[in-house]
Amino acid sequence: MRHIIKGNPERTERAAMKAALKQHQAKYGDYGPTKKGVTYTIKVSEEKFFIEIINREKSYVATSMMRPRDLSKVWGNAA
Repeated sequence: MRHIIKGNPERTERAAMKAALKQHQAKYGDYGPTKKGVTYTIKVSEEKFFIEIINREKSYVATSMMRPRDLSKVWGNAA
């Protein structure tokens, strides 16, 4: 299962994303339910990060929920 980190995270944010991916891999194994998202709260060096992991067919995709999203990514918004 591939682990993909989306965006351009800072060093501590990237560490939180890797920890969330590792925790998600341990919980669901190689084949988690497809198109399902899970949000993890990870604490790295006294800072909390909210990381969303999306299950894809052959990968897990980590996205930080700490930054504003593009309006085209918001549900229900026609791009």
